Amino acid sequence: MRLSELRLSLRFRIIAVLAAVLAAGAVVLGAAAWHSSSLAAQQAYDRLLRGGAVQIAENVYVQGGVVTVEPPVSTIATLADYDLVFYKVVDPRGIVVAGYEDLVSDADPVETRAGVVLEDGTYQGQPVRIATLARQIDMPGTNNWSTIVVAQTTDARRALARDLTLKALGVIAVMSVLALLAAAYAVTLALKPLTRIEREIASRRPDDLRPIEAEPPKEIRNLVEAIDDFMRRLSERMAIMQRFIADAAHQIRTPLAALDAQVEILVGTPASRRKADTVKRIHERTAELGRLTGQLLDHAMVIHRKDAATAAPVDLNELAKAVLAKAVPLSLSREVDIAFEPAEGSPVVNGDAVSLREALGNLIDNALKHGARSRLVVAVGEGAGSAWIEVADDGEGFAAPIAELARPFAKGTDSSGSGLGLSIATEVAEAHGGKLTVSREEGMTRVRLELGRS
Repeated sequence: MRLSELRLSLRFRIIAVLAAVLAAGAVVLGAAAWHSSSLAAQQAYDRLLRGGAVQIAENVYVQGGVVTVEPPVSTIATLADYDLVFYKVVDPRGIVVAGYEDLVSDADPVETRAGVVLEDGTYQGQPVRIATLARQIDMPGTNNWSTIVVAQTTDARRALARDLTLKALGVIAVMSVLALLAAAYAVTLALKPLTRIEREIASRRPDDLRPIEAEPPKEIRNLVEAIDDFMRRLSERMAIMQRFIADAAHQIRTPLAALDAQVEILVGTPASRRKADTVKRIHERTAELGRLTGQLLDHAMVIHRKDAATAAPVDLNELAKAVLAKAVPLSLSREVDIAFEPAEGSPVVNGDAVSLREALGNLIDNALKHGARSRLVVAVGEGAGSAWIEVADDGEGFAAPIAELARPFAKGTDSSGSGLGLSIATEVAEAHGGKLTVSREEGMTRVRLELGRS
């Protein structure tokens, strides 16, 4: 496995982090073990050294006016079993009566009279631990205090501290290895649900977008729910596109069949008046097919932009004015009074200007072709939390509820249209957090494209 792949591995990351933590912990514990072991060895040998000094002091006495000492052989032998031992006994006059004359102690004489004083020092080029004790004896003409100094080299102390530290480090190493092995095993167990989910997804057909059946651990439940939600939305989008393709194929097939029939009639008809009528019908069918194709593409575009388009501020006054100017043809089969009523405050919504233009253009086109007799009004307004664009005409209104007419390819009494205009407007309104409403007031049919304002 390459290094880049290892860096992306959860197992490698977890074990690497745990190994780093254990290594840092081992260093800290090792230092603590060395400190504790050194302290324990120091205390153990200090007790022996202190006891040796006391034993020698108890064997110091005055005989014939002279300070005499009988070193306890067993005590010195015990101390010498571990290290080299040196001692010195000084009488109250300052005369060395036994031991090494050059053995020096820096202990405070006052403190030595209260008990054994321990200190570190150097003797004969070796580090030593020195115990100093004062013993009170009866010797006229002096201060009556005899000084006993015992020194022991520190090799055994260091050896004991090193031995204790190595044993502690061995325990730490074993525990660290066991912790790493346990972590590796735990990570493998923790990743098993991911493996089951992977196998379940890999074994599915491309059109199988059901929720994942494998029970996920609590820690990845949100991830699995997000995948399920994504597959649900993808399934809905696929269903919409499949329905759209099926409906489009059905709707286009009818005008194409009619157009083919007219062409066959045209081919088999001699030059006459009927031929001109056939050409006219072919032109009408071609125009109908063109309008249907255009609206099918508009509908597909609106569906696509519903989730893909980036929202931006849209001035509804400017948008309505531009769409009205473009949607109204230069000439109509009847005279229609067209008016635009802008909002006073120039309402702005956060949305997709392209989809809004398509929706409003379809509403105006529907009103001109199927509604308006002599008057059409496009108005812009705003309310609490919403803004709207309304297309009103003086036609007879809709023969069916808006919920039915808003379905793709649904047509009213006039079957000449494609049945997509209101469906496109409804899709756009819902994508902008609003709705499409229809009302009838003062002889005018009002179709309102209401938009949410967040």
